[in-house]
Amino acid sequence: MYYTMKRFVLCLMALAVTSIMTSCEKEVDLGYPKTISFTKDGGEKVITGTTNFTDAHIHDYKSGEDGEFVPRKDDIQCQVYEWLTIEYLANSTELKIIAEPNASGKSRKLHIELHSGLEYHVVEVKQE
Repeated sequence: MYYTMKRFVLCLMALAVTSIMTSCEKEVDLGYPKTISFTKDGGEKVITGTTNFTDAHIHDYKSGEDGEFVPRKDDIQCQVYEWLTIEYLANSTELKIIAEPNASGKSRKLHIELHSGLEYHVVEVKQE
């Protein structure tokens, strides 16, 4: 009886560890560019990938802050953070990136994380 219970507990522990390890998100190549650059004048670019993404968000790795979702009446998701805006339809392969003009004279950088299930892709956005 003792060995049966011990074996049962060990199996549960192995199952828990496997579950934890497989539930973590991992960065993969979803077919989107790794880096996008804008001139100081700003503008907009549309990028496409090979895998649909269900969610995207702007992230400032320096401050740890994320962009804010802007409510819209259509199905387009919109998020804004400082000088950068992204627009997309959920479960799409297309993302519109809009950069405001940079009058600061300093280069700046933000990241966009595209999520597809337990996988994600990071696009670095730079502006001179």
